[in-house]
Amino acid sequence: MLYFLLCFVLAALPALGAVPDVTPVVVYTHFERPPTQRVAASIRQEVETIMAPLGFPIEWKSLDGVRGDEVSTSLAVVTFRGGCDTVNLLTSGQTTPLGITYVSDKVVLPFTEIECDRVRIFLRKQLIQTDSAERDSAFGRAVGRVLAHELFHVFAGTVHHGADGIAKPMFTERELLAPRFQFASSEFRVLRASLKQARQQNKRLRPAASPAVGEFIFREDGCAKCHGRVGQGTKAGPALRLAGAPADVKAIAAKLVEGAVRMCNRARSVHIVAEPMDDDEIADVASFLGSN
Repeated sequence: MLYFLLCFVLAALPALGAVPDVTPVVVYTHFERPPTQRVAASIRQEVETIMAPLGFPIEWKSLDGVRGDEVSTSLAVVTFRGGCDTVNLLTSGQTTPLGITYVSDKVVLPFTEIECDRVRIFLRKQLIQTDSAERDSAFGRAVGRVLAHELFHVFAGTVHHGADGIAKPMFTERELLAPRFQFASSEFRVLRASLKQARQQNKRLRPAASPAVGEFIFREDGCAKCHGRVGQGTKAGPALRLAGAPADVKAIAAKLVEGAVRMCNRARSVHIVAEPMDDDEIADVASFLGSN
């Protein structure tokens, strides 16, 4: 099976020097035992929610139906081991690791395995106490968070972990089942840098400015601490737009370009970690502030 996967990936990558017409971020999935529709939908929704602020459009495909002529430059091949369901909640057994990503000669490979049985055993006490109507969705959300962690390794090409958030090395039951769980700012930057490298390699890959990415940058990188969660202003920093009204995108972009270094230095003086933004990040933040 591993030999087939390796051959498949090598065939899927474009020839050196070639410029593909489309380069989707594709997640190929294979389930040892088919999950319920609700679990599968919850897994996908959670991964997309976590990755959306990073500007990663995700296309899901079944590995079982893959064709040899498909082309992807950013991909992950995910195998879900065991049963991705909420039956047999009283079963005990090993609970770690919840997921693994393969590495060869210190190079991160795009092959990930998610141990569904171990996730279920790890969360069984909490799942038993969860309303039966919500149990599959909660379990799928938890599996999606484990998958997002492994996709961090794949797309960032790193074996290192973060100190907090989705990229941390170990999760608690509460984190896997909480209403919201995201990447910490430092790991967000790692993934953003990886995406930026892909943009630089092929200008046709450069996406339009994204309000969703801009919102994440604005709120997670310290801007909101001075300017408010939607740029309405606080005692620590001026308003970037009128309350309830979109900002002038061009004016905001110019202001961010002119005052980026000064704003970062001021933020650091009050112990807010902030880094100057590049052109893409400025465009994203301006598009967020210019949205309704």
